Amino acid sequence: MENLTPWPWYIARAAGLIGFMFLWLTVFLGLSIRNPLLKKIIAPIYSFNFHCFVAVMAVFWALVHGTSLLFDNMLGFGLKDIAVPFYAKTDLVNTNYLALGIMAFYAMIIMTVTSYLRNHLNHRLWRVLHFLNPVAFLFVVVHGYMIGTDMKNGYIAGAYLISSGLLVLLYLTSLGAAIWNKYKPPTAEEILNK
Repeated sequence: MENLTPWPWYIARAAGLIGFMFLWLTVFLGLSIRNPLLKKIIAPIYSFNFHCFVAVMAVFWALVHGTSLLFDNMLGFGLKDIAVPFYAKTDLVNTNYLALGIMAFYAMIIMTVTSYLRNHLNHRLWRVLHFLNPVAFLFVVVHGYMIGTDMKNGYIAGAYLISSGLLVLLYLTSLGAAIWNKYKPPTAEEILNK
C-alpha cells in the first residue's frame, strides 16, 4: 500500500514556521542595534554577530521550506515554480502570495550576504540594500498568513500577527527616534559649542 502521508507538506510547514521565527529574531536584533532602549540591553557588537548568524538560519529554513515543495506530488511544482516569482500555475495556492515568498527569499539572501560583506561594501550601498528588510518581512508575513495552512489555527495565527505587530511597533519607534535625533532643536550647550 502506498504511503499517503505527505511528508514534503509537513516539512514545508515546519520549515516555514521555523524560518519565520529566525527571520523575526533577525529583524528584532537588527532593530535593537538602532533602538535607544534596546541598545542599552543588547550589546551592539554581539548583537550584530548573532544577527548575521540568525539571518543565515532564516535563509536556510526558507530554502528548506521552498525546496521541500518540489517533492509534494499534489502541488506538482518544478524548480521554476519555486524560484521564479509569478511563474507557478496552480489552483491550489494563490500564486501572487507565493511570489511574495519567493521575492522575500531573494531579499533575505541579498541582506545576509551583504551583512557578511559589510566591510567590503560602500556603507551607503549597504544601508540602501538593508532598506529591503521591512519590505521582505512584510512580504513574508503576507505570504505566510494568506497561504500558510497553519494560519487556520487561531493560536498560531494570533502569535504570528502579534509577533509581527511587535516588530512593526519596534520599527516605528526606532524610526521615530532617528527622526527626532536628526531634527530635534539644539540644546543650549550645543549652541554654545558651535
